[in-house]
Amino acid sequence: MIQAENLLKPYNDADVEMVLRRLSGDFEFLTMLSKWRFKWLYRISAVGCRCLVSFYLKYRFRSIRSIAEFQHIMATFAAELVGHSTEDFKVEGLDQLEPGRGYLFLSNHRDIACDSMLLNFALYLKGLPTVRIAVGDNLNQIPFVTDIMRLNKSFFISRNSESLRQQYADLVEASTYIRESIRAGQSVWLAQSEGRAKDGIDQTDISVLKMLQLSDRKGSLLDSLISLNIVPMSLSYEFDPCDQLKARELTKIEDSGSYTKQPGEDLMSLVRGLSGAKGRVMLRLGQPLRNDYQTLEQVVEEVDRQVLSNATIRPINLWAYEQLFGQISSSHASEAAIIDEDQRSLFEARQAVCPQPWQQAWLRIYANPVVSSQKYQ
Repeated sequence: MIQAENLLKPYNDADVEMVLRRLSGDFEFLTMLSKWRFKWLYRISAVGCRCLVSFYLKYRFRSIRSIAEFQHIMATFAAELVGHSTEDFKVEGLDQLEPGRGYLFLSNHRDIACDSMLLNFALYLKGLPTVRIAVGDNLNQIPFVTDIMRLNKSFFISRNSESLRQQYADLVEASTYIRESIRAGQSVWLAQSEGRAKDGIDQTDISVLKMLQLSDRKGSLLDSLISLNIVPMSLSYEFDPCDQLKARELTKIEDSGSYTKQPGEDLMSLVRGLSGAKGRVMLRLGQPLRNDYQTLEQVVEEVDRQVLSNATIRPINLWAYEQLFGQISSSHASEAAIIDEDQRSLFEARQAVCPQPWQQAWLRIYANPVVSSQKYQ
């Protein structure tokens, strides 16, 4: 039997107090925070450290009764993360957004949580409403992670439905929720393809656009898409905190044809992606899509053009391209020429930390943005 409602949606204000109470006593959550923020104390007394963290959370959460108030706390957390994990964070394109209008930010996807977090942080600082976040239900495995994400306006799209009929019903429900959100003036963040671009190749999956049209079958496909106020979004990280993890996975897939995630691997990637050093980060919003396309393929091409044209190529990308192909990128020759020896030594040291069998994949992660950008030079 097909379930009528299978979509795990964001929490409402009425849920907040109960969920925060549960988080304040969640063993796994308290253990993770203790190990992350108070390593020395956790080594001395794990139980005492968890009790201290639990007391602190109850104190911080004591007056929070709404999603907006929770996200105010999250903004403080985001500011701290950005402060210690980036050298610089710049945002362009927010000025074109109309207050009160819902948008679908169709984004490249490099990090499990950081991509949407940085968009929400930028919107918060600008005084604009934060977005609802579409995530895969592969992240709905650890209760405290699910709770935090739903408090932060995330909804989970099913990837592993029991049958094709159920999968279709789940996608229709997700598509309907996205469309209704935007009609109500609530913006949504959605990745341009399923899963992260672990190889550094940002490319729109046409099936994502087809999914968006499932909730509006009466009109034409193109009109249905344009009505969602799609804004291509490009995020560029100078350094990827998960580059070694991605290189390992890519190498194993290349060697054996498959890769099986270990228990807790997504959580490890999530934490490392949030807290690890990213260097300089640039977030650019493109122009909202207009109703002047003839085919779905043209829409895909326009999203890709904006995402890649708005990407920022850094010296490490050009250096990796040179190492991989044995020559300087002709479309970035002037930029590559000014990479100094100190920078090269830094990049070589970063590569050397990566185990040798994974280093070719590691280089491709950083070189592929240069390869992709050449199409629109």
